[in-house]
Amino acid sequence: MAAKNYEASVLFKRNYASTAHIVVNQGGTSSGKTYAIEQVLFCLACEKNKQVITVVGQDIPNLKSGALRDALAIYNKSRQLKKLVKNFNKTDRIFEFHNGSVVTIYGP
Repeated sequence: MAAKNYEASVLFKRNYASTAHIVVNQGGTSSGKTYAIEQVLFCLACEKNKQVITVVGQDIPNLKSGALRDALAIYNKSRQLKKLVKNFNKTDRIFEFHNGSVVTIYGP
């Protein structure tokens, strides 16, 4: 899935284009950080085979109201992404891709 075909914010584009080993995203609540970062992670999972990507949060309730909700919104809005995802395990919060990559939304 090419990033240029993705509905994207400036924040997504900057994160996706970064060559830095660590990228710091700053901003207030509801500034789009989680959404943009998850868009980048989905792109990386699609572009590179057998990637294991884990999104970690402090607890399940916060993940469900934030990172998981955003991941599902991204997934549900993109026909292209849906074609590349083999399976979404709702119980374990795991997106499995046809190329062997996996994105997990994980909380303790």
